[in-house]
Amino acid sequence: MNAEELTAFRTALASVMIFKKRASVHDITVFGAGKQAYWHLRLALLLRPDEVHHVNIINRDFERGTRMIRALMNPMEDEGGSSADVVVQVPRRAKFSLLTPGHHEYERLLKEQVRKAGVIFLTTPSLTPLFPAEFLTSTEGRRKGRYIAAIGSYKPHMLELHPDVLKQAVAPQHDHRHFHKHAPTGGAVLVDSVEACLKEAGEVIQAGLKPEEVVELGELVMLKRDRERRRAEAGESGKGKDGMELQGDGGLQEWLSKGNVIYKSVGLGLMDVITGGELVRIADERGVGTRVEGF
Repeated sequence: MNAEELTAFRTALASVMIFKKRASVHDITVFGAGKQAYWHLRLALLLRPDEVHHVNIINRDFERGTRMIRALMNPMEDEGGSSADVVVQVPRRAKFSLLTPGHHEYERLLKEQVRKAGVIFLTTPSLTPLFPAEFLTSTEGRRKGRYIAAIGSYKPHMLELHPDVLKQAVAPQHDHRHFHKHAPTGGAVLVDSVEACLKEAGEVIQAGLKPEEVVELGELVMLKRDRERRRAEAGESGKGKDGMELQGDGGLQEWLSKGNVIYKSVGLGLMDVITGGELVRIADERGVGTRVEGF
């Protein structure tokens, strides 16, 4: 099994868990044009095909960017398949744009595409921030809620997102007369693994985040399951077994769907095992691939 393809696919699967919950995904900006960028965009277009209007790709290499756009528009052709392999035709109304540092208005367009985006995918092994922090930390930058998935950097010295953006995301909110103009923050950064990100994620380390300021994505899944279980137990009464009224989680849902959410991933081997096993099972069912007996 191609490990590079699997890694990109399973990483994107985790990223789009929050993407699915977002209220607005009209404008997506992605940094990079490799397999990670490809799978993040492909899954985004599959999950919300009629809601994505603009896809802005920012990459150093123009040719690589154009190849990715062609692959997204005709995925089966890129994979050597045929039209008969396509089970569902996915309608796409999205308009694609490609920006490279060589553009004479790069700085202006970079700021514009970051500010307008409701979703930002960072998929590069960068050693320095891909854009200035003030694009998002200024008063103007904070008006809009965004979902940012930073998955390209995976070592302490690597950095895609400026640490100041993470610091602001975990800072306590204070009531003041301009507060209503800012999108909500959750007081934490979402991660795939608290232990791994505190040791390996450059953004988390350089921002000086504490363990209580990062929350694993799996915890949100557990919270959802617990809420569903308690609601099922409460039935029509709306009360749990102890007779207490079940409280909603409107604040959490508001943050995840409309607020500023940052998800940082450095990769989990467990995800490789689970995703790889499921793909092998599907391949066996469809008679795809070659099985080496006794391997």
